[in-house]
Amino acid sequence: MKKVAMMFVVMFAVGAATNAVAGSQQKPKEIHGLGCVQAGVEMHCLVLRDLGSGVLYDLLVKEPRPAIGEGIEFTGVRHDGPTVCMQGIPVAVASWSRKDSLKCGQPQKQKK
Repeated sequence: MKKVAMMFVVMFAVGAATNAVAGSQQKPKEIHGLGCVQAGVEMHCLVLRDLGSGVLYDLLVKEPRPAIGEGIEFTGVRHDGPTVCMQGIPVAVASWSRKDSLKCGQPQKQKK
């Protein structure tokens, strides 16, 4: 009888621990931004300073990528972990769209 009671106690404890861990995992908060894409300090990095908040974002975006100097609006979630860009808040961009209404300065071509 003690074995059966102990088994119920262990099952209850494991179930409670599992529920506590599952309950602590929340859906990541969505991040929205609007601004002009700039080159990051590191090669191939894109950053954007949000026009509304002034926050600098490190855009982790898959192809097709926005061009440097292009005005965009994006939606994504905060990237958890290190990035090579090392500037701004890293955001895994889920979607972005060009905003031609933003007047962003085009990058200057370097003279050879």
